[in-house]
Amino acid sequence: MSLINIRCVVAIAIVLMFITGCTKTEPKDAITSITSITSITSITSIELECNTPISEVKCENQSFNDEESIKLFEEAINTAVENLGELDYSAEYNMTIFYSNDVTTNYHLSLGSRRTVKGLLVNQENTSQGYEISVDHANKLRDLVSKH
Repeated sequence: MSLINIRCVVAIAIVLMFITGCTKTEPKDAITSITSITSITSITSIELECNTPISEVKCENQSFNDEESIKLFEEAINTAVENLGELDYSAEYNMTIFYSNDVTTNYHLSLGSRRTVKGLLVNQENTSQGYEISVDHANKLRDLVSKH
């Protein structure tokens, strides 16, 4: 009798290991859009449309089409980490990314001026999910935006 129970437990464990090992986790929404698109095509420009300023820093509409600036934005987006909490934010910029195949993606981007604070990226197709931009990458973007 106990041999049958052990076989059942082993069989269930093997099935569970197989199911767990074969499941595929889906990439994050904001990250998926830029990562999957850039594997096929390239970013041609990024536009920042200033919303009502949320900080003491002057906020202006800007456009970036040079390789170095685009690379900074790509790195910040591709390394952003999913925010697990609820969002309570003001979008500093509406960011539009233009690709060589005429596709665009739209994000809310908030950087603020405090250099010890992470940035926030929100794909406008899913505004209930945010992605934190590391302090290092946020500072690089702050520097780029302020000198441009």
